[in-house]
Amino acid sequence: LPRRQPNHRVQRTVAITTRSIHTYNSQPPSWRMRSAFKSFLISLIIATHCHWRPLSAVAAAAETNLDEKSLAMANRIIKKVKENENPPPSWNMILQVMENSFLGAADDNSNSNIYQSSPREEKGREHALQWLAHDDTSSSNLSDDEYDRGLLHRYALATIYFATGGDDWNTCSRKQTSICESVEERYLSPYHHTKWSGINGKNGQTTWLNLSDQGLSSSTFLPLEVTLLSPSLELLWVSENEQLNGMLPSYLGEFQSLVSLSVYKTSVSGAIPESVYTIPKLNSIRLYKSKFEGGISPKIENLKELKWLWIHDNGFTGRIPEQIAGLGKLEGVTFHGNKFTPIETPNGVENSILKSNIIPEALCNLKEISLKHLWTDCDEGALSPALSEGGGGKKTKFVVKEGVQACSCCTRCFPRKDEKIVAAIN
Repeated sequence: LPRRQPNHRVQRTVAITTRSIHTYNSQPPSWRMRSAFKSFLISLIIATHCHWRPLSAVAAAAETNLDEKSLAMANRIIKKVKENENPPPSWNMILQVMENSFLGAADDNSNSNIYQSSPREEKGREHALQWLAHDDTSSSNLSDDEYDRGLLHRYALATIYFATGGDDWNTCSRKQTSICESVEERYLSPYHHTKWSGINGKNGQTTWLNLSDQGLSSSTFLPLEVTLLSPSLELLWVSENEQLNGMLPSYLGEFQSLVSLSVYKTSVSGAIPESVYTIPKLNSIRLYKSKFEGGISPKIENLKELKWLWIHDNGFTGRIPEQIAGLGKLEGVTFHGNKFTPIETPNGVENSILKSNIIPEALCNLKEISLKHLWTDCDEGALSPALSEGGGGKKTKFVVKEGVQACSCCTRCFPRKDEKIVAAIN
């Protein structure tokens, strides 16, 4: 164990203890039991004078590979998080994660299992700190005040970069070989982070984060540090990243300024978190052609600003809730290519409506108010072949038979994935 050099008083204590051992061995068992307690007290005295550190502290110090400058940066970031007067709930979690990762402050009695970082996320967190401490030369372009105001966001964006394989991104990575329109737009450049590609902001705070078609790679969506952007972020786009896995986290509900959420053409899976239905300004949700599943919550009626809901070609199940008809600003919805439960056709409705109709009739009432596009599924029996002109000449496609509707207000329908007709179309 690490210790300071013992002083002479301690050396004398050790010598006395050594002589006592010989005496101890020559005594009867009853005397030894009484003496054992005294020996224990002597051991405590020696440990105190030698300033031995507990094993837990030694292990904690060994767990971090951060050098002195990186640890100083970690303490600076942790301090700024703690200074926030009204932090979102997830900030307590990220404080715990950073303290455990960087400062070796793990507590057996803490809720350390609330969030489990992936190894790649842990490395990304560490690399971001090391970059800020050693390689970030923004001090030549930013005032001390500018740098300090944006530090949390700069750290968060750097962590996202490293945790999602930023050096292999399609454009504007820090590698000079990647395509980028300007030096300022390159990630981890010494310029203000709001000038990096896909990022907009003001006063050091990020308002837009567009990482679409960048080649993001992650097994856990985005690192927890993205929550540091939650107070100001209005746009979160990570679409067209097929190697982006994981699930939408429940803390998305803390992004109360969010207006647009775009996660289409990814490998993100799982259900839409209930917390998403509490974001008051959200007007656009695009999740299509991914791996989402589960049902659409009736709480969707809380998204009063919602205009676009594009969720086709996923694995959503259950019935589409009638509460969606209460969204008076809804302009476009795509439901096709999922596994929604068909609704029962009420008596008196013409047989021209498909038996596989999944659209609540109440939703059709919005057509007179705001609804312009409503796309859904079609049955094989409702489609007929037709010829169309294309770049390669005439091709066969399938259209809805005359007089047949997918629902009473649908504007377009697509063949169900489980129908043989898909093979014919392809």
